[in-house]
Amino acid sequence: MHNNRVRALVPLFAAAVLWSCGGGGDDPADGGAAAPPPPPPAPAPAPAPIPPLAQPAIDISGVAAAQGMDFWGNNSNAAGGKGETIDGIPCRAMDETFHIHTHLAIVLNGQLLRVPNNLGQVPATSTTPGCFYQIHNHDAAGRLHVESPVPVSYTLGSFFKIWGQPLSSTNVGGITGLPIVVYVTDDGTTVRHDGDPGAVELKSKRLITIQIGSTLTAIPNFNWTGT
Repeated sequence: MHNNRVRALVPLFAAAVLWSCGGGGDDPADGGAAAPPPPPPAPAPAPAPIPPLAQPAIDISGVAAAQGMDFWGNNSNAAGGKGETIDGIPCRAMDETFHIHTHLAIVLNGQLLRVPNNLGQVPATSTTPGCFYQIHNHDAAGRLHVESPVPVSYTLGSFFKIWGQPLSSTNVGGITGLPIVVYVTDDGTTVRHDGDPGAVELKSKRLITIQIGSTLTAIPNFNWTGT
């Protein structure tokens, strides 16, 4: 009789051991269901489409009429170059052995802003001769002149330093707090420039457009004779 009672208690003892060790749980090794995998991350939103070039292009050959609304005024270069070398760019008498042009358009909430005239030009005084930085302009149409005795490769950031205005992905000429997008147009093809706007190279016939605030319906389009 005693042996029969022992044999009856063995299954109960085994069940208690399994329960205390976690037996019978949802562990996949014991046949339980595995947790579902996490959902895949949401795809990044597609970039906004690039606006088309405005048609027809505006001809700014020669000394052209001012383009855009006056925003910075004629004293906007008060903090600009005074004849000292800036970013390795000297200020000296003009030498047009190498001479190209790039156009800069700055658009604030759909309104083209005027790039002031005479940037990069230092007038003569009674004690010092005048000079031209190798990046400068001759009117307020937005066309930048790059002139040097030898071929050079300069950037938009250097021009803004000569002008004396800030340029970054959050600040264009003192305008802040609005989204900034930079477009670069070469031979009629426009691409979006991501990253530092100051790194954009000044190339012959290149159109550089800085969009501040609202999205453009069309890229400002300019052409001119020569390089």
